[in-house]
Amino acid sequence: MTTIPADAAHWDTGDWIEWHRTPDSVVQAPCSAASDTGARLMALEVSLLRSARVHFHLTGDHLPVYEAIARVHAALHYDVPLDRSRAQDVLTLVLPPMGPGNTVTVDLSHAFRSLLVVRIRDNFTTESRMCPRAELRTGGSTKSARVSWASLPDRS
Repeated sequence: MTTIPADAAHWDTGDWIEWHRTPDSVVQAPCSAASDTGARLMALEVSLLRSARVHFHLTGDHLPVYEAIARVHAALHYDVPLDRSRAQDVLTLVLPPMGPGNTVTVDLSHAFRSLLVVRIRDNFTTESRMCPRAELRTGGSTKSARVSWASLPDRS
Protein backbone atom coordinates (compact mmCIF):
# COMPACT_ATOMS: atom_id res chain seq x y z
CA MET A 1 0.00 0.00 0.00
CA THR A 2 1.31 3.42 -0.96
CA THR A 3 1.50 6.14 1.66
CA ILE A 4 0.46 9.64 0.77
CA PRO A 5 3.04 12.32 1.55
CA ALA A 6 2.04 14.91 4.16
CA ASP A 7 2.56 17.75 1.69
CA ALA A 8 0.27 16.24 -0.98
CA ALA A 9 -2.86 18.08 -2.08
CA HIS A 10 -6.08 16.21 -2.78
CA TRP A 11 -7.81 16.86 -6.10
CA ASP A 12 -11.18 15.21 -6.62
CA THR A 13 -12.13 15.48 -10.28
CA GLY A 14 -15.31 13.44 -9.95
CA ASP A 15 -13.97 10.44 -11.85
CA TRP A 16 -10.86 9.71 -9.83
CA ILE A 17 -8.80 11.10 -7.02
CA GLU A 18 -5.40 12.54 -7.81
CA TRP A 19 -2.63 13.44 -5.40
CA HIS A 20 -0.20 16.18 -6.23
CA ARG A 21 2.67 17.51 -4.21
CA THR A 22 2.27 21.16 -3.31
CA PRO A 23 5.21 23.53 -3.01
CA ASP A 24 5.61 25.54 0.18
CA SER A 25 5.18 28.77 -1.76
CA VAL A 26 1.54 28.11 -2.74
CA VAL A 27 -0.68 31.00 -1.68
CA GLN A 28 -3.53 29.73 0.46
CA ALA A 29 -5.76 32.75 -0.25
CA PRO A 30 -9.49 32.15 0.03
CA CYS A 31 -11.52 31.85 -3.12
CA SER A 32 -12.76 35.22 -4.37
CA ALA A 33 -16.30 33.80 -4.51
CA ALA A 34 -16.24 33.50 -0.72
CA SER A 35 -16.63 37.26 -0.47
CA ASP A 36 -19.30 37.47 -3.18
CA THR A 37 -22.68 37.45 -1.42
CA GLY A 38 -24.56 36.43 -4.56
CA ALA A 39 -22.31 33.41 -5.10
CA ARG A 40 -22.64 32.42 -1.45
CA LEU A 41 -26.45 32.72 -1.61
CA MET A 42 -26.55 30.65 -4.80
CA ALA A 43 -24.38 27.98 -3.19
CA LEU A 44 -26.62 27.99 -0.13
CA GLU A 45 -29.79 27.63 -2.20
CA VAL A 46 -28.30 24.76 -4.23
CA SER A 47 -27.04 23.06 -1.08
CA LEU A 48 -30.43 23.31 0.67
CA LEU A 49 -32.27 22.02 -2.39
CA ARG A 50 -29.85 19.10 -2.80
CA SER A 51 -30.13 18.18 0.88
CA ALA A 52 -33.93 18.30 0.74
CA ARG A 53 -34.00 16.18 -2.42
CA VAL A 54 -31.57 13.56 -1.16
CA HIS A 55 -33.29 13.31 2.21
CA PHE A 56 -36.69 12.91 0.53
CA HIS A 57 -35.43 10.22 -1.86
CA LEU A 58 -33.73 8.30 0.95
CA THR A 59 -36.47 8.52 3.58
CA GLY A 60 -39.69 9.63 1.91
CA ASP A 61 -39.87 12.44 4.48
CA HIS A 62 -39.44 16.15 3.93
CA LEU A 63 -36.80 18.17 5.73
CA PRO A 64 -38.20 21.33 7.33
CA VAL A 65 -36.12 23.62 5.10
CA TYR A 66 -38.59 24.85 2.49
CA GLU A 67 -39.23 28.22 4.17
CA ALA A 68 -35.47 28.77 4.42
CA ILE A 69 -35.11 27.90 0.74
CA ALA A 70 -37.83 30.43 -0.10
CA ARG A 71 -36.12 33.16 1.96
CA VAL A 72 -32.74 32.48 0.31
CA HIS A 73 -34.44 32.50 -3.12
CA ALA A 74 -36.06 35.85 -2.28
CA ALA A 75 -32.72 37.30 -1.18
CA LEU A 76 -30.96 36.01 -4.27
CA HIS A 77 -33.48 36.96 -6.94
CA TYR A 78 -35.38 39.91 -5.41
CA ASP A 79 -32.84 41.47 -2.99
CA VAL A 80 -35.15 40.77 -0.03
CA PRO A 81 -33.07 40.82 3.18
CA LEU A 82 -32.56 37.39 4.78
CA ASP A 83 -33.31 38.91 8.17
CA ARG A 84 -37.10 38.66 8.58
CA SER A 85 -37.28 41.82 10.69
CA ARG A 86 -35.77 43.84 7.81
CA ALA A 87 -37.82 42.09 5.09
CA GLN A 88 -41.18 43.52 6.12
CA ASP A 89 -42.11 44.98 2.74
CA VAL A 90 -42.26 41.53 1.11
CA LEU A 91 -44.22 38.61 2.50
CA THR A 92 -42.55 35.41 1.28
CA LEU A 93 -44.58 32.20 1.21
CA VAL A 94 -43.64 28.78 -0.10
CA LEU A 95 -45.36 26.04 -2.07
CA PRO A 96 -43.48 22.86 -1.11
CA PRO A 97 -42.82 19.96 -3.46
CA MET A 98 -45.38 17.17 -3.48
CA GLY A 99 -47.71 19.57 -1.69
CA PRO A 100 -51.45 19.08 -1.49
CA GLY A 101 -52.19 21.97 -3.83
CA ASN A 102 -51.00 25.08 -5.56
CA THR A 103 -52.56 27.65 -3.23
CA VAL A 104 -51.27 29.62 -0.27
CA THR A 105 -53.21 31.38 2.46
CA VAL A 106 -52.08 34.95 3.00
CA ASP A 107 -52.54 36.44 6.46
CA LEU A 108 -53.66 39.99 5.69
CA SER A 109 -53.06 41.18 9.26
CA HIS A 110 -49.34 41.39 8.43
CA ALA A 111 -48.06 44.65 7.00
CA PHE A 112 -46.51 44.03 3.59
CA ARG A 113 -46.44 45.69 0.19
CA SER A 114 -45.80 42.69 -2.04
CA LEU A 115 -46.44 38.97 -1.90
CA LEU A 116 -43.73 36.63 -3.14
CA VAL A 117 -44.61 32.98 -3.61
CA VAL A 118 -41.71 30.59 -4.14
CA ARG A 119 -42.68 27.22 -5.57
CA ILE A 120 -40.36 24.29 -5.08
CA ARG A 121 -41.18 21.84 -7.83
CA ASP A 122 -41.27 18.08 -7.43
CA ASN A 123 -37.80 17.92 -9.04
CA PHE A 124 -36.49 20.29 -6.32
CA THR A 125 -35.98 23.36 -8.48
CA THR A 126 -37.44 26.75 -7.64
CA GLU A 127 -39.53 29.34 -9.40
CA SER A 128 -41.27 32.38 -8.02
CA ARG A 129 -43.95 34.94 -8.69
CA MET A 130 -44.56 38.28 -7.05
CA CYS A 131 -47.56 40.57 -6.93
CA PRO A 132 -48.41 43.80 -5.13
CA ARG A 133 -50.73 43.51 -2.14
CA ALA A 134 -53.26 45.76 -3.89
CA GLU A 135 -53.74 43.10 -6.60
CA LEU A 136 -54.69 40.33 -4.15
CA ARG A 137 -58.30 39.17 -4.44
CA THR A 138 -59.52 38.92 -0.86
CA GLY A 139 -63.04 37.72 -1.58
CA GLY A 140 -64.39 40.24 0.91
CA SER A 141 -62.32 38.90 3.80
CA THR A 142 -60.13 41.32 5.73
CA LYS A 143 -58.29 38.54 7.60
CA SER A 144 -56.94 36.25 4.89
CA ALA A 145 -56.81 35.55 1.18
CA ARG A 146 -56.30 32.30 -0.69
CA VAL A 147 -54.01 32.78 -3.65
CA SER A 148 -53.40 30.17 -6.32
CA TRP A 149 -50.16 29.87 -8.23
CA ALA A 150 -52.01 30.24 -11.52
CA SER A 151 -53.56 33.54 -10.43
CA LEU A 152 -50.18 35.15 -9.73
CA PRO A 153 -48.74 37.18 -12.61
CA ASP A 154 -45.91 35.45 -14.46
CA ARG A 155 -43.46 38.25 -15.17
CA SER A 156 -40.46 36.11 -16.00
